Amino acid sequence: MATTFWPSIAAALRNTPRTSRAPMVWDPASLLMSRFGFGIESKTRADLVRYGLDGWWQNQVAFSRGPGAGYAGHAGVAAQGPLLSKSPAEVRAWLKANGNEYGWEAMDQLTRVTLGLQAWSRGQVYETSVDFFANHLNVANHSDGVWSSRQTMDRDVIRRHALGSYASMLLASARNPAMLKYLSLASSTKNAVNENYGRELLELHTVGIGAGYTEEDVKNSARILTGRSVDSDYNYLYKPERHWVGPIKVMGFSHPNDSAAGGEAAGEAFLRYLAYHPATAQRLAHKMCVHYVSDNPSPTLVAELARIYLRTGTQIAPMLAAILRSTEFWGSRGAKVRRPAENLIATVRALGVGPGDLSKSLPSLHWMSSSVGQVPLDWAAPNGYPDVASAWRSSGSLLNLWSYHRGLAQNWYDGFADLDPASLYGSVKPRTSGEAITQLCGRLTGSRFPAAHVQALQTFLDEPASTPIADSRLRWHLTHLIPLILDAPQHALR
Repeated sequence: MATTFWPSIAAALRNTPRTSRAPMVWDPASLLMSRFGFGIESKTRADLVRYGLDGWWQNQVAFSRGPGAGYAGHAGVAAQGPLLSKSPAEVRAWLKANGNEYGWEAMDQLTRVTLGLQAWSRGQVYETSVDFFANHLNVANHSDGVWSSRQTMDRDVIRRHALGSYASMLLASARNPAMLKYLSLASSTKNAVNENYGRELLELHTVGIGAGYTEEDVKNSARILTGRSVDSDYNYLYKPERHWVGPIKVMGFSHPNDSAAGGEAAGEAFLRYLAYHPATAQRLAHKMCVHYVSDNPSPTLVAELARIYLRTGTQIAPMLAAILRSTEFWGSRGAKVRRPAENLIATVRALGVGPGDLSKSLPSLHWMSSSVGQVPLDWAAPNGYPDVASAWRSSGSLLNLWSYHRGLAQNWYDGFADLDPASLYGSVKPRTSGEAITQLCGRLTGSRFPAAHVQALQTFLDEPASTPIADSRLRWHLTHLIPLILDAPQHALR
């Protein structure tokens, strides 16, 4: 299908052929909630009807730039992360006062608040952008050297700029103490230049390895950023005495870099050059299309996003809006696999499980995401979690997810609000066993299952589809049927 762009989101949808990839069926609302949110949810579906596609988008952006910015998308969840608002020195003092100066409590709070906001924040578009850029500029949470500062990367870099300017995000990241410690820039000096940050800046954060830079470019990338370090409280501090002085050339960038005092400004000029480089635009556009559209997006879609990135001064929100104004997005249902933690959060949202006692439900989500192999923010390497289907083929993770489908549907875990499974029928109660299966498949996955899949569920109930609901085995087996539906391929796709 050729990619075309329309002036509005609604127009793009109207002009997209009603298509999807098997086993998914055409359902634009479910597609939107699963790509620009963490899963299908009844309230969001109602909001889409109430405001329309373009109105919903505008509301999402306004909320995330206003009352829902930072961690404010869900007040209860935000309250579970009191250390996230503190400076590195304050976190360190709190940890010391509580018996372990090098404890991981702040990093634990960051993981749990992240999971909670993905599950229950009103600002779902914002949370998907936060997730995308947290992986793009990855600083592994729960790693050495960032126990008191990792929250600053999330709060002051990723969340502050997630719907704003990428250039501003990149410049902020190059002054962030957690990033500087994670990629060794804090210890890089003119006498012992550490290339780690300078290399990843080119390879991962900006132009990409295919841009044609050389090993000498990497060395100069590292040299011009020397002097960026941290003080004894792990706050950013430029130390001119550590700065390497001398002419710098990296790809098409050149700078005299002729004084230690001017080294920080020279580094800022270099970072801006990279942020606005066409190769950065192309690479970031491609990654964004892979995340939101398909593992193999069209060159036309990627080129349009790259053009918007450069035309708008590296603004992120217009790039996301362009995806929604493309026919390629609306025809892509079934083209993305949910990563394990996304499947877990999508289960919470599809079932409508409430947060309940967050002091218990958030730690539960934390250990669940650990057992399926994807704790948000915890990818150890600087390239972030992979985002294509071929990277996520683990029978162990799948079996654990199937277990959590049952546990969440059957109220196994402390902390979460109890789920009334019959509430999933919605306002129109089914008359028969067959109608109940159809309604639940639609509610939980946004899909109409193929006849063979429906028959398999009917066989599980061991009764004809015409069985009146009052006589159906669903009276006893509803909480077992629900997880079977969530185990299906339709729920594994986003």
